[in-house]
Amino acid sequence: MCSKGTADGVIRFAARYIQGDEDIKKSIVMFAGEKLLCKPFSTAEDFIRNLSAVEKMACMSVRLPFEFNGRSLRAQDMERTLVEKHMRVCLSVDPGFETALTIAPSEPLLAEASYLLMRSPSFDLPRSLLAELALPGLDKGVRGELIAMALCLEARDAAAKRLQNRVIPVTEFIHELLTPTTHRNVLGSKPVRARTPDEADKTLGDTFRNSKIYFNHFIKLRNHRCINRNFLWGLIARGTAAQCADYQDGVDIIVPFLYQDNILRRENVSAFLIQCKNDENYQSKPQLNLFDMMNPCENHLGFFDRNESHPVPVIRMVFALASKTPCVTVIKPPERIQPPRKDVSKAAFKADKYTAFDIWCGKASRETFRPIKDDGVYEKLLRSRVFPDVYESKKSETIQNATRNMNPATDVHHAHWERFTGQRSTTEGSFVDTP
Repeated sequence: MCSKGTADGVIRFAARYIQGDEDIKKSIVMFAGEKLLCKPFSTAEDFIRNLSAVEKMACMSVRLPFEFNGRSLRAQDMERTLVEKHMRVCLSVDPGFETALTIAPSEPLLAEASYLLMRSPSFDLPRSLLAELALPGLDKGVRGELIAMALCLEARDAAAKRLQNRVIPVTEFIHELLTPTTHRNVLGSKPVRARTPDEADKTLGDTFRNSKIYFNHFIKLRNHRCINRNFLWGLIARGTAAQCADYQDGVDIIVPFLYQDNILRRENVSAFLIQCKNDENYQSKPQLNLFDMMNPCENHLGFFDRNESHPVPVIRMVFALASKTPCVTVIKPPERIQPPRKDVSKAAFKADKYTAFDIWCGKASRETFRPIKDDGVYEKLLRSRVFPDVYESKKSETIQNATRNMNPATDVHHAHWERFTGQRSTTEGSFVDTP
């Protein structure tokens, strides 16, 4: 029943499907589920409710690009077990066998089997994530990328379950991603920039009326050039969205989709371009320069080639997850300056190189994102990090400050400074004399 985390297990899916009868073909996802869990597979509520921590991690890791940092023995044991029994792949081991580089490669059948379990109310994705992120060993991304991908995945799952279809309209994905009170404003918005007068006059709902999205898992890209449409159509073929490569300028998550119809071709690929911020410097007021950094043209992100002949409209979003105020703000197009001539009533249209709809989403809250049912869980998810939790987890303020004093000059709290400067730092970063 068990299968090592190598490509051999994946090859078996294709061979079994091609050589099997109709019953075998219909049960191929269940077969993948058995390989994923290393035991008989079931979608019964009791079965899902009794999944172990490792089995839940196996389900999550084939849909979200987890990266282990190996700081704890538990994390090392978890990673080894996922390779040994749950289809995770070991790419390399160092000469001393002290560390290993492992991944969960893109495999749509494993992700689909995981979805069958995760769509159940007994599998609480946010709480399962919190249970793992609260312990050292798993990296959630410095900007909350893992949390943002989880929100997108939950929105996709809700739409797929409601529509009973793996291919869902882009507008339905938006319905499940953003809180219902914002739907009319978002779908009725006009592009912030437009390539033609016709595109400038269409709402988001009309522009993407025939657009379809298909993904059931995320992978992490390792090269910034992969977000070009010459590669992204291949992601759609595998049913995957992506976390962008480290140090990718401007964009953290890309969810590609087909713009006009169901025909998979390069010219028909558009995308959600998402930038994440888990920083209190980004609040409910949109910072428009972040959208400028998501310029899809060749000299910026490279989503479109130079002199692109088919630059389809795109949707750009900023998730300001640490905002104190929940909001979904549609960025409106700048007003055109009317020409001085009296016989002209309207400003001439000024064409842009591409058409884009920009949306600013503030705070990981149920008032912003529809998948969120408990704000407190997501607040903990975004704060589940070594610093400053290592201080704040102490029982008394005296012990907290003593721990901060052991790590001088690294934060603005006064306990990091007062022992060697004779001053107290303020939250604004300045100093005052110690009383």
